[in-house]
Amino acid sequence: MEYKYELVQADNHFPLKIIVHSSNEPAYIPGHWHDSIEISYVLSGRIDHIYIDGASYSSKEGDILLINSNAIHSFSVAKGKGREAITVLIPSEFIRANVNGSDPISFDCVSIFETNEQRLLHFAELRDLLNTLFVAYLNRHNDPLAHIHLTSLSYKLVYLLLMHFKMDHESIRGFNSDKYLERLTLITDYIKKNYDQSLSLDSIAQVFGLSPEYLSRFFVKHVGMTLFQYINAIRLERSFRALMNTDHSIIQIALEHGFPNEKSFARVFKKVYQATPHQYRKENKGYSGARSQ
Repeated sequence: MEYKYELVQADNHFPLKIIVHSSNEPAYIPGHWHDSIEISYVLSGRIDHIYIDGASYSSKEGDILLINSNAIHSFSVAKGKGREAITVLIPSEFIRANVNGSDPISFDCVSIFETNEQRLLHFAELRDLLNTLFVAYLNRHNDPLAHIHLTSLSYKLVYLLLMHFKMDHESIRGFNSDKYLERLTLITDYIKKNYDQSLSLDSIAQVFGLSPEYLSRFFVKHVGMTLFQYINAIRLERSFRALMNTDHSIIQIALEHGFPNEKSFARVFKKVYQATPHQYRKENKGYSGARSQ
């Protein structure tokens, strides 16, 4: 899972990209953004924390949450049973190709805490469509005409969004500045390239000609976490791969991925995975533990 600006490509034979999530293991996806519209729909279980441009949510079975183009977002889930969700990514060009005008298109489509009766009906219709889309996607290999069915459902999805959830141009607000997106891309790129080195707020601020105070506020405002938390998230993401795909010792993995010591690595790891690196590796990989830990 490597994220910054993400280029989303649709599946080969219909306009959308669909991702099915069914793991019961804890996971964390650091802040990222992309041009596509993203819909998160929970079929069972829950998503513990979703951050979107300064707002935080927790979603459960039946909840629909739409993330607009270029909105910075992150996800985290704890260990749980029976969790299943889908992500539907709609390329912005697919929407723009079917709408007159060049104004940016944004949607107000979050079912969580919704109380308006008319909007609840619209969400029920959207939920039925997402269920149909999910079943059709799962059965696509058994249907030689699945691409036609899925394409028709894709158009209906965009139709419902435009009819019932499109925001007025005057209501659109949020983090859409190309200048800030470019700056954030440069900073996160730098962290991803140097995460295994000693990084600090002061040193990164100096690289980009910013004051530490401004960089700290900028990062919290637009990514939803401190700079140091983001650095640790990237370190954790990369070290997790080494933990599960190599037999390197825990201390070696910690030091090779920017953590100052094994204790620091274990603390960050346990906060996300509810186990120490050694425990998690042993339980999920059948690791013998023969090497020094």
